[in-house]
Amino acid sequence: MFFFRLFQPKDFNSVIELESRIFHEHDPYIYMEMYEKVSSGFYVAVDAGEVIGYTVGYISVPGKGRIFTLAVKEAYRGRGVGTQLINKICDVLNEKGVSVASLEVRMNNIPAQHFYLRRGFVPAWVERGYYTDGEDALVMKKEL
Repeated sequence: MFFFRLFQPKDFNSVIELESRIFHEHDPYIYMEMYEKVSSGFYVAVDAGEVIGYTVGYISVPGKGRIFTLAVKEAYRGRGVGTQLINKICDVLNEKGVSVASLEVRMNNIPAQHFYLRRGFVPAWVERGYYTDGEDALVMKKEL
């Protein structure tokens, strides 16, 4: 049975390993920076002592939040981990006065787009050339 808790520095290697398997996009050390700057919006999902997923969200401007990332180990997908992580970060942002949360998803990542659609996010606009490889991002938003 998995549970959620705030990220701790001991989780750094697990988060980096998972991030490198899934995204290949971020500088791994950005997660330590996120921990230092927005620790109250950095959660991990843990099962039997192992980090199986994580999410980071923060207030971008008053009343608006950004979900920087959400990742779940492949073996745990389809088991509610991602849904609970997205719900957790949306609740945390809402408790901090955020009324609208946004996130970016690759245009070719149709499964992720459907995941977010099913959880109330709607397409807002496309950011051209958003990713380092030049791929566009679909920005999605949700009213909290």
